[in-house]
Amino acid sequence: MSLRDALRKAAGLLVEMPPEEPDAHPPEPREATNSASPSSTDALWAELEKAGQSTAPAPLPGQKTVEQIVRADAGPNLDQIRVVAHEVPPLVQPDGSIKFTAIYEAASLPSVPFTSEQIMEMFAALPVELPLESRRQMVKVSINAMGRSIGATPENIVADASRKLAALAAYTDHLSKTTNEYVSLSQQKIALLEQQIAETRKSIEAAQLKLTKETEICVTESHRLDEVLEFFSLDVPPSNYAAAKTGT
Repeated sequence: MSLRDALRKAAGLLVEMPPEEPDAHPPEPREATNSASPSSTDALWAELEKAGQSTAPAPLPGQKTVEQIVRADAGPNLDQIRVVAHEVPPLVQPDGSIKFTAIYEAASLPSVPFTSEQIMEMFAALPVELPLESRRQMVKVSINAMGRSIGATPENIVADASRKLAALAAYTDHLSKTTNEYVSLSQQKIALLEQQIAETRKSIEAAQLKLTKETEICVTESHRLDEVLEFFSLDVPPSNYAAAKTGT
């Protein structure tokens, strides 16, 4: 599954939420927080709104889609996240580790009380033999406890994971676009260089042919000149040319 497919799937996932308390100050609509130019991720969300939502099951009371959770959370919506690939340092560090935070920083993702990475560490610490529902209940209890102390909630954790997934998709989209442009330009340069190489080889062949032909001409003429010298020389018999002339 590609990152685009994963993001499309994630946006429509249903999440069971705890009962909501009345909010005297509902969140206001937000503007995009990253000013980079639109990318192919826009087409993904247009497709999602056109097709994905019509096939996704309608949320039941107490349920929200991941996209709804993100829109209600402070920070950019999934369709507002942009990443300019050339502004991101190399992901692979000298020690071989991967630094995804470079992508998230480039996307200007907001900080959260408890990150997706910390949740993944919590998942890894749970006994693998426990049923899925038991693990979910244990995680919910932990999140509820942290919510009272640091403000962690299922909503902001889900929003964090979704935005990071969107940032990864935006990064690879932009990287794919710039790489394809570089490859196309490089192939054009290669084609031009190959044409220049072919022309240069023809020039080399022409120069070598000229060398061979004109060297032969010059050698022939040098023999004729040598006969003149031999004709007048007292140290050697007359040359073929001289002998022919004198009849000897």
